[in-house]
Amino acid sequence: MIDSIDDLNDPACLRSRMEDNGYLYFHRLVDPDRALGVKRDIMALLREHSIIEDDGAAEPMWSGGPEPTETEYMAVYDRIARLDSFQQLARSPEIISVIEAICGEPVQVWEQQLIRIVYPEPEAATVRGVGAHQDGDPALGYQAESFFTTWVALMDIDMSVGGLAVSPESHKRGLLKAKGMVASSAKDAQKKSYGLDADALEWATTEYAPGSTVIFASRTVHRGMPNHSDRIRLSGDFRYQRASDTAGWLAHTLGPDVRRVAQAIDETLSGRALYVTTRPSPEIIVKVRRQMLEEKNSTLERAQELVQEISERE
Repeated sequence: MIDSIDDLNDPACLRSRMEDNGYLYFHRLVDPDRALGVKRDIMALLREHSIIEDDGAAEPMWSGGPEPTETEYMAVYDRIARLDSFQQLARSPEIISVIEAICGEPVQVWEQQLIRIVYPEPEAATVRGVGAHQDGDPALGYQAESFFTTWVALMDIDMSVGGLAVSPESHKRGLLKAKGMVASSAKDAQKKSYGLDADALEWATTEYAPGSTVIFASRTVHRGMPNHSDRIRLSGDFRYQRASDTAGWLAHTLGPDVRRVAQAIDETLSGRALYVTTRPSPEIIVKVRRQMLEEKNSTLERAQELVQEISERE
């Protein structure tokens, strides 16, 4: 990865590099103490919810055994998303100044601020659930033409812990067709996957330190690397767009609440009633899910209507 930290005060260079490569990497953009403070706050909640051992370790060590159930995860996710330190990290002036330099105008911070908690999988070749993808894929329901994602490391992330990888210049290829659907729960992630063919793309990654930051365009292909270490990987994932641009309801809603809506939609789409009454194909289900996510509607009646409408069009 190209480190842009020495060009922090050169907006023209940052804009040009983003246009050329589709991403900007800074070894340390955010104050490391702030990033580590967020990590400590998150680890305190993970201990309180018995997801990691209450042993006083400085790192989120993994003691083996089953991963949290969806109920356990959502209980702690709700609290992490509402941490003041986590929300303020998304509003770091260092991040906003870079994105405003790229955009040439004021930007807005999305309310959907995501914590990435990746558990060790020593033998895994890829991360379960979401593979290589573009955040701007319409299937994700953001209803935004253009935005930027910022990934912030909250801990030391070497190659064994894994981290973020981006595909340089992939944003120039337009919207790419990903296969599958995004899982809305940990259980679903075990059974289905979503993403692009990672082997067909070139990749760039590096080792990260607390406060290391990658900013990338909504059409830049990226993926999380598998965690082959003995600890949980913690990072933040935040979105920004020009203040003059618009986005759907997901952008203005906390991550746990978005997840609950997606789960309600998936419950409807995977149910027996929809199958018996409409016999939808997997391709139609993908389109119905996108529409229902955009509408924030999880009812069986709406799913049935959409299956019929889409079937008639096709």
